[in-house]
Amino acid sequence: MFTFSAIKRLRVIIVLLIIFWSAASFCRAAGLTALKTRAEAGEARAQTALGALYERGRGVKKDLALAVKWYTMAARQGYARGQRPLGVMYELGLGVKKDFKKAVFWYRKAAVQDLPRAQVNLGLMYESGKGVGQDYKEARRWYVKAAAHKYARADVQLGLLYEGGLGVRRNARKALKLYLRAAHSRYSRGMFYAARLYEQGPEALRDKGKALYWYKKAARHYDLARRALKTLRVQARGRVKLKPVKVLKKGHGAAVHGQIPPQPAGVADFERLALKYLTGDGVNLDPARAVSWYKKAALLGSVEAQNALGRIYTEGAGSVKRDLNRAAFWFKMAAAWQGSVEAENDLGVMYLQGDGTKKNLGRAAHWLRLAAKAGNPVAQNNLGLMYARGAGMRRDIKKAAHWYKEAALQGNSGAQNNLAILYTRGQGVELDFARAMYWYKKAAAQGQIDAMNNLGLIYSDDRAGARDLDKSAFWYQRAAAAEGNAPAQNELALMYIEGRGVPVDKPMAFKWLSKAAAQGLVSAQNNLAVMYAKGEGVKRDAVKSAYWCKKAAEQGNVNAQNNLAIMYSEGAGVEKDLGKTVHWLQEAAAQDSAVAQKNLALLFAEGRGVEKDMGQAVYWFTRAAKQGNTTAQGNLGVIFASGNGVPQDLKKAVFWLSRAAAGGDKNAALNLSRVKAMRKNAAPKNP
Repeated sequence: MFTFSAIKRLRVIIVLLIIFWSAASFCRAAGLTALKTRAEAGEARAQTALGALYERGRGVKKDLALAVKWYTMAARQGYARGQRPLGVMYELGLGVKKDFKKAVFWYRKAAVQDLPRAQVNLGLMYESGKGVGQDYKEARRWYVKAAAHKYARADVQLGLLYEGGLGVRRNARKALKLYLRAAHSRYSRGMFYAARLYEQGPEALRDKGKALYWYKKAARHYDLARRALKTLRVQARGRVKLKPVKVLKKGHGAAVHGQIPPQPAGVADFERLALKYLTGDGVNLDPARAVSWYKKAALLGSVEAQNALGRIYTEGAGSVKRDLNRAAFWFKMAAAWQGSVEAENDLGVMYLQGDGTKKNLGRAAHWLRLAAKAGNPVAQNNLGLMYARGAGMRRDIKKAAHWYKEAALQGNSGAQNNLAILYTRGQGVELDFARAMYWYKKAAAQGQIDAMNNLGLIYSDDRAGARDLDKSAFWYQRAAAAEGNAPAQNELALMYIEGRGVPVDKPMAFKWLSKAAAQGLVSAQNNLAVMYAKGEGVKRDAVKSAYWCKKAAEQGNVNAQNNLAIMYSEGAGVEKDLGKTVHWLQEAAAQDSAVAQKNLALLFAEGRGVEKDMGQAVYWFTRAAKQGNTTAQGNLGVIFASGNGVPQDLKKAVFWLSRAAAGGDKNAALNLSRVKAMRKNAAPKNP
């Protein structure tokens, strides 16, 4: 019987289990919410992970249609790890109507990005003739590419081709070597097919002891091996002894076909262990150990490990500091020696930006062109940018448009936005706002912020013949909320101030301007200063107005420079200082601000903050007058009429006063009548 103390302890244990279970459920829910937020913001990796959860029903109700939706969003961004599972869904008819051609389409997109599992999937489609014409040689080509990544399943598929003489000359010995290489990577099917060849293959290869050994190893995870093992034991009746097989040593064996280097045992284990330490999957998060294991795999020729090291050193991870020189080294290993398309793009970008290697636009173009021709959408977009800017090559907008389109068709959102821009300008393609809108919407649907911003801009004017302020506000709101896009936040604020597409809401305008200004957007800083100065949407505060005005002025904003000059002249929010007033007016005047030129001329004419200088006053009045400033025109007319600091010239006086009067200056009109009377009186009379 249970004692009272034992029952009490049992209750405590049950309570603790309930608490831990609740905490774990809460953590899972929080993690799922965060994943959905990232996926909805357009992160391809999160979209793929969310699709996998819906496909398997982990943490969410199983929903294959939703899985397809998220995989599709990731795939259209050119994310290989989203393209492959989408291909699987189409091949098996999970959540969508079975469509082998679409399956082949997405497998190919992922395969050209060096994803070995997709390369095997594509090879299987060619081998079976599903969605494409049956072609064993093409199947072998993709298996060879996947096998170069030390992918054991590719070795098995190649082995089956050699064993059956499909697309290659029959060669059981080569098949056995491939099966054994997969077997030593702990791949159960490799063990099974090696055992089968030892049992049923050509006489020279038969060895029942080794067959028994590999069947027994494979039987732990592979049902066919369990059946074969049972059959062999019945036939042998104890007469066959199991023969242990030595594990392949480092560097053991030669390549069994041209493009596959020897695969020492342990490479796949090194990669798995590295990934565990990098993600904290079942072990303590330790990027330094992850790097150590990746290096072991990379030095044995693993392309995936080399690329992983390049990415880790590019971005930095925990205790592993960012080191672009090391990143460039590993990308060169993967690109130059192994032909990794992904590494070719990364290396091209490093040469383009001068990161980790000396800037070399010619080499950047070389590597990006290789990756682009191999079908990598990111490289295609990057190459398009180089052609558009004439970086390292002759500027060619048509070629830029070509590469943007290639990448856009693969779902690259940046390329879709860039292609749309060309359609709006008619550069490299015909002017076509309908196509521009199509590509902008494609990019925006994937969370491309610049595309959202551009849609907001197009809907706000009549360029596309589809002015719609409601839609303009919608896209600006999307862009403003997504990752804090400052230009969109500023535009959205102006719409709230002016009531364009949204109700007038000054506090809401202040909120968005504050966000944009905090990110350093100059126009938003000046607009925020104006709101503080006027007390619109926020309590009036001259000091804060001056603070933001100065921020914008120091970055060259003409309006802010003018406003700051006025603040210093009046002592509003700052200590009165005519010297600083002159300084900021000169800064704005140098940028051809007519208002600043007129105000600077007034200071020179009156000798405030500077020594009186009518020559300078006339110079700045003239600059402003030529830009149509009526006050400057009127003052210039008065100066020429009075001859104050300049020779009197009634003809010039009439010219400038006439222009000012025509612009609506009443004082200029009055002065004009007086000057005309002066000219009439000064005219010589007939005797």
